[in-house]
Amino acid sequence: MPGRSGTRSVRMLVLSLMASMLVVSFNQTVLNTALPTIVAELGGLDRIGWIVAAFVLTATLAMPLTGALSDVLDRKRLLIGASALFTLGTLGGAVAGSLDLLIAARLVQGVGGGAVMVLTQTIMAAAVPSRERAKYAGAFGSVWAVATTGGVLIGGWLTDGPGWRWVFGGTIPLAVAATVLSLRAIPASAPTSARATPDVPGMLLLCVATTALVAATSPSLAPGGVWVAAGTGIAAVLGLVLVERRAAQPVLPAVLFRSRTFVLATLAGTLSSGVSSFVVLSYLPSFLQMVFGLTAFQAGLLLLPMIVSTVLASTLTGFAVTRTGRYVLIPASGACAVGTGLLLLGLVGPHGGPHVLALSAALLGAGVGTNVLLLTLLAQNAIPAASIGVGTAANNFFRQAGATLGISLIGLAFAARIQDALDASIRAHGTTIPSGVSLTAVSPGELASLSAPVRAAVSDAYAQALPPLFLAIAPLAFAAAVMILCLERRPLADGR
Repeated sequence: MPGRSGTRSVRMLVLSLMASMLVVSFNQTVLNTALPTIVAELGGLDRIGWIVAAFVLTATLAMPLTGALSDVLDRKRLLIGASALFTLGTLGGAVAGSLDLLIAARLVQGVGGGAVMVLTQTIMAAAVPSRERAKYAGAFGSVWAVATTGGVLIGGWLTDGPGWRWVFGGTIPLAVAATVLSLRAIPASAPTSARATPDVPGMLLLCVATTALVAATSPSLAPGGVWVAAGTGIAAVLGLVLVERRAAQPVLPAVLFRSRTFVLATLAGTLSSGVSSFVVLSYLPSFLQMVFGLTAFQAGLLLLPMIVSTVLASTLTGFAVTRTGRYVLIPASGACAVGTGLLLLGLVGPHGGPHVLALSAALLGAGVGTNVLLLTLLAQNAIPAASIGVGTAANNFFRQAGATLGISLIGLAFAARIQDALDASIRAHGTTIPSGVSLTAVSPGELASLSAPVRAAVSDAYAQALPPLFLAIAPLAFAAAVMILCLERRPLADGR
């Protein structure tokens, strides 16, 4: 048992890691309620998904490299460097004068943010045994919940008030404060005799594969370009499999995939708390604004029940697993709750009103809270301690890659559906589009200034276009529940 001073140092370590995760997680969703306003100001509706996906894409690519380096280099220095890079990208987003520059800033943010997410979990895994870590996983899950869903609320308030650029500007002081706390509370890693021999061919192929597959789902590509991107991505995946067999320090080592628990926990987390939650958090705020005429702040406020349910579920799950050591039925039930929440969002749509949608999102949030970090802990518990960094990175990589592809695919489907829905809705309401106005790129504020028939047409179009997409991803959550039930029952380590 650690002494009082040891317990205090662990708590300070956990606090500093939570602060770093808070900043990065907050930034992933704080833009969601601002997206319609950003597109209205900078243009480019066909690339709206890239404002979100750009961050997730480079974060995904940074994770395996960070994981490999964290097993042989000082993790504290890596974390400080990653935090600095994230802050630089945040500054770029605050001053971006075009959508292309904003996307470029998000790419830089993603590199730093992805590294931070891996390093916080790796440092935690190296410092605290698995069973005790389950308790802290609940706290980390609460941070994630408050940051991601609370980001929607704060983003709405900033968008309606000082403007969307403060979404970036307000993050900078938080990032600096988290970095200072890390300098004080995180000890340097023990020296290692292993040399850092990064798997450059593997990382390049992983980069090409991920980028190409995400690009293949972009609505801005011509049909011919989609096939070229998809073919390139598949070829890169096949090349990656061959290269990883001969690499000295593979970016995705085979030892990870020989563990059934690692594979199932990672895949279940990707489907239930990766794809599902990111898609809902990316598109539900815009749906609430465009269908019900809410302000960005009001849309964020309606997601408060989701914050509360996620925090409660995450906290209670962490303590329950620490006390009992059992970890299968709770996250499996949570994945079912995620699927049920998606079904309600898709079936109820606008018919039940915004408050019914808020309660449906709260059910989904409770499900996410049971497994958002618990499944990562189970994946870590299934791999050797010497591979904890690269294993944590791989787990995060697949979860983020799933979220990226999910956001892009839903964006592709939504872009295809919304134009047809708008054309049909305009005809049904017997109105015409005002000269010089693009209804697919209109902001909620601009929509409020249009005539009542046009507003009704846009509202109906969004109500028809988005809910079926929530229904389409609901089976993924139920599939995750089956995977969790198939996990090997192995005790959580008490002394790792």
